[in-house]
Amino acid sequence: MGLGKEGRRRTDEFLSQAFLAIEKIVAELGYECVNVALVTEDGRSLLRVMIDSIGGINIGDCETISNAINRWLDAPYSAETGELGNRYYLEVSSPGLERPLFTPADYARFRGKEVRIRTSELVDGRKNHVGFLIASDETSVTINTEQGYKTLHFADVTHAALVFRGLEPQPPKKAKKRNGKQDRREKTAIIEEEHLQCS
Repeated sequence: MGLGKEGRRRTDEFLSQAFLAIEKIVAELGYECVNVALVTEDGRSLLRVMIDSIGGINIGDCETISNAINRWLDAPYSAETGELGNRYYLEVSSPGLERPLFTPADYARFRGKEVRIRTSELVDGRKNHVGFLIASDETSVTINTEQGYKTLHFADVTHAALVFRGLEPQPPKKAKKRNGKQDRREKTAIIEEEHLQCS
């Protein structure tokens, strides 16, 4: 039997309160809370918290945030914690080099950067769009792609992230062509050197 509209509304309100509380914990420890989400993977329910900072994130940072959130989850029942601690596994991670974009503020912050956006519906015959972020507002984002400018509505976006190209393999350098005279001069020099060493 489903929750019904009223049950879903109460659940959404509860999760919103919990997410806001987690964001506050992360901010008070000096980190940026990139996103908080409830996801299901391999039959497990995960409370996934993504954090960032100016200097990047390491394992110690994730442990600091994880311990703080777990203390909050283990506290006596409140309107914010509810049964989160018993129902979900906590996962704290960094956004990585290809940081996901979630909110209009994310798009505004990274204007000028290259992004990869996937839409639920075809836009100009494509669902995957790669280009430089030109502008955004509360409802849409405009990117400059190889096919030209595209405006994508957030309601249609299923995933968006920065593009990192710093570690792409470089093509092998072509060997310089040598002319015949140069090759002969080099071979002659080698023979003369061997002759001098043997005499």
